[in-house]
Amino acid sequence: MRNESFEGLILSGKLPSPAGIGMKILELTRSDDFSSEEMGMTIKADSALTGRILKLANSAAKARAQPATTVSEAIMRLGSRTVRDLALAFSLVSKSRKGTCPSFDFDRYWSKSLGRAVSARNLSLRTHAGVPEEAYICGLMAEIGRLSLAFVHPDEYAELFDTGLMHDVEELLALETERFGIHHVELAGCLMSEWGLPDTFADSMKNYSVDRQVGDEPAAITDLGDVLRAADALASVMVASASTPRKSWLRYGAALAQLRKALDVNEEELVRFCDSCVGEWVSWGEEMDIPTSKDVRFAKVLERIARLESDAEPDPGSAPAAQAPAAATPSEPRPEAPPRVRLLIVDDDRTQRRALLGLLRREGFRLETATNGREALELILTQAPDMVISDWEMPVLDGLELCRSLRKIEIGRRVFFLMLTERGTEEAIVRAFDAGVDDVIAKPFVPRLLLARIKGGERLVNLQRQVDEDKEVMRKQLGQLAMMTRRLRSASLTDPLTELPNRRYAMRRLESEWASATRTGKSLCLIMADIDHFKAVNDDHGHDVGDIVLKEVAQVMSASLGRCDEVCRLGGEEFLVICRNTSEEDGRLVAERIRAAVEKHVVDVPGFERSVTLSLGVAGIQPSTTGFEALLKAADEAVYEAKEAGRNRVRVAAQTERRKSA
Repeated sequence: MRNESFEGLILSGKLPSPAGIGMKILELTRSDDFSSEEMGMTIKADSALTGRILKLANSAAKARAQPATTVSEAIMRLGSRTVRDLALAFSLVSKSRKGTCPSFDFDRYWSKSLGRAVSARNLSLRTHAGVPEEAYICGLMAEIGRLSLAFVHPDEYAELFDTGLMHDVEELLALETERFGIHHVELAGCLMSEWGLPDTFADSMKNYSVDRQVGDEPAAITDLGDVLRAADALASVMVASASTPRKSWLRYGAALAQLRKALDVNEEELVRFCDSCVGEWVSWGEEMDIPTSKDVRFAKVLERIARLESDAEPDPGSAPAAQAPAAATPSEPRPEAPPRVRLLIVDDDRTQRRALLGLLRREGFRLETATNGREALELILTQAPDMVISDWEMPVLDGLELCRSLRKIEIGRRVFFLMLTERGTEEAIVRAFDAGVDDVIAKPFVPRLLLARIKGGERLVNLQRQVDEDKEVMRKQLGQLAMMTRRLRSASLTDPLTELPNRRYAMRRLESEWASATRTGKSLCLIMADIDHFKAVNDDHGHDVGDIVLKEVAQVMSASLGRCDEVCRLGGEEFLVICRNTSEEDGRLVAERIRAAVEKHVVDVPGFERSVTLSLGVAGIQPSTTGFEALLKAADEAVYEAKEAGRNRVRVAAQTERRKSA
C-alpha cells in the first residue's frame, strides 16, 4: 500500500534518485520486455559503472578460468535483472554522496553501507542464504530511507540526532512517523517499488530493520534478512572509532560471538572471514571513491572487546580515574542516590578558581573550569554542565553577558546559573535576575552558605531531570501506542493468510480510484478472479493445502502485475485486481497474463503437486457505468460467464453485455 506521505516526498523533488545512466536504465526497464542488448549498450556508455559491474561479476565466480570482459558476459553470468539492479544501486551512490543535513555523516553512511554490502555478499556465498549479488545490493541500500529523510528534511532530521534514539530502532521509527508521516523503513520499501526493484528486497530490509531488534542477531543465517543483520554488525565494527562507546563495543562482541555460532567456525576462522570482508571493503572503496580504513583487524577487535568485558579498558570519554568515586566493597550495597551535578566554574582569578575547586571537589561534584565568558560558552555548548558558577567581572565576556547569551539557546536555558559578585546593591541584584541569573552570592563568599545555595540548585536540577525522565517515558509510551495503532490499522486492511490487502481496503481503494477517474476522465479497469474448483481442493486435500494454494496464487498474481495495478483478496477464493489508467482491452491482456501464469505455476505440496486455474472477468468504465458498485458487479458477472463457458478463461464485461443484448 503506497504511503500518502511518500507522494509528498516525491513532489519535493529532493529524494535520492539514480543518476544519468541509472535513470536511462530505469526508463528502459520499466516494462518486462526490455532487451539485454539495449541495457548492455546503455551501461557501456559509463566506463566506471561498467568496471564495477564487471568486478562484481568476476568476483562472483573466481573459479572460472575466463573472467568476464564485457557487459554482455556479465549479464549472462549474473542475469539481466541483477545487472539492472546493480546499475541502479551504483548510480545512486554516485549521485547521493553529499547533502545538507548538518548531523548526518554522509561519508560514514556510505562507508558503512559499502561494508554492509561486501559482508552481506560474502555471508550469502558462505551460507547459501539468498543470492550473493542481491545481498550486495540490499546491503548497499538497506538504510536508503535514512539517507532520503536527511535529503528531504535536513534540519528536522538533524534534530533526531539530539534525541539519542538513532540506534533505538523501534522508538526512532515512531518518532520519524510522528515527524514526517513515514518512517525510514517504509520509505525504503516505497523507493524500492518506485525503482522497480524486487519486493523481496523491501521485505528483507524490513526484516533486518524492524522485525529483529538490536542485539537479537540470528542464531542461524537462513534468509536475506539474517544476512543483512549479521553484515550490519560487521560493517559497524569496520567504521567504529576510538570514541565509540563501550556499550557499543560490547554489543559488537555479542554480535560477533553469535555470528561465529551461526557460521559454526572457531575464532581463528571467524577472524579470517571478517578480515577478508575488510579487504574487499577497502578494494571497493578505492573503486568507488568511498572512504575506508586499511587498519581494521578483527583479531585486535576481539582483543579490545575482551579487555572491555573485563573492565580493563575504560569507556572512551569517561571521567579520569582520579575523579571517579571509590567503588563500594562487595558486601556494601550501592546507594541509589542521583549522580552529583556537573559544575562549571568561570572566573579569571586563579586564586578564586582554586578555592572553589578545593571546596567543591571535596563534596564530590564533577567540575570543569573556564577563565572567561567566551571560553565558558564554548564549554557549555560541548559539555552541557548542569550548573554554572560565574564571577560577574571578567574580560572578553563578563558573567552577565554570558548568562544573557545562554538564555537565548535551548541548552543554556536549562543551566542553573549562580553569580558571584562584589556588587551588592539592590540595582545590581535586580539587573542580574533580569538577565536570567538563578541566584546571587556576595564576594568574598562564605563556604557553608555557598554550599547550601549550590545544593539548593542541585535539588532543582534533579527535579528537572526527573521531569525529563517522566516526559521521556511518556514519549516512549506514546510512540509505542502510535506504532501499535499503525500496526492495528494495517492489520485491519490486510488479509492475514495471503498478506494481500483485504476486502475493506479494496472497497476504499476502489471508491477512491473511481472518484479520481470520474474527476480526471482517466480509465479504470477491474479484474475479478476466482480459483476454479477450489471447494474440491479443500474437500479432497484438506484446508491446509487449500491455504497453500491461496497463498501461492496470490504471490503469482502479484508478480504478474505492473506498477499501477494492485491485487486484493475479497474472501474465499475470490481476488480483485484494480488497474489504474487501464482500458478494458488492456485489462483483458493483464487478465490473460495472470491466467497463464497461474496455470503454469505448480503448487508443490505432497499429494497435490499440480497447478490450478482461474476464471477471470474484466470490466472497464463505460458511458453507462453508474458507480464503482456497478463496475464491480459487471466484473463479477463476467467471471460467472467465464465459469459457465468452461472455466480457465477470461471474459470481458462489455462483450458479455453485447452477447446478452443479441
